[in-house]
Amino acid sequence: MKVLVAFGTKYGSTVKVADAIATEMRDAGHEVDVVDLRERIPVEMDRYDLVVVGSPVFIGKWTKPSQEFLRRNAQALAERRVAMFVCCSDILFEEKVEAARRMYLDDVATSYGLAPMAMGMFGGEVDFNKYGMFTRFLLSKVGAREALEERGMEVSRPYDFHDWGHIRNWARELA
Repeated sequence: MKVLVAFGTKYGSTVKVADAIATEMRDAGHEVDVVDLRERIPVEMDRYDLVVVGSPVFIGKWTKPSQEFLRRNAQALAERRVAMFVCCSDILFEEKVEAARRMYLDDVATSYGLAPMAMGMFGGEVDFNKYGMFTRFLLSKVGAREALEERGMEVSRPYDFHDWGHIRNWARELA
């Protein structure tokens, strides 16, 4: 099977998830291409049996390159096997998981006319030290900083919320 893993990323966390998915698919014997959607490389969709599309959720949205990829390829994606994933800090808050899954996976798939065979929601990384002043301001406005502090986390240090076992298992199920 020929697989495309296409992803958007903001600060690099989603790259790691895409690479882990690609590794599992290769280990299962599939031929895999990994594409960073920020590079806007034209993709020949007809070459792929399965397309895995992912994005971080940043200030409540998929990255623009990821959204553009879905918009531009909606018809071709609707005609083949598709899986979608997001890296989202809402996974850390049990009370937010259901709404986040609906908003960032179900609603996004529906808006592009897609019926994915699988959808994954994974944690990512949070590192306020990487963010510029404007991004830190926006994250404070949406309550991200305060939500972490309420849970006893110091925003002055980086956190990695990837559950690599869960990510690898999800990818193996796709294979």
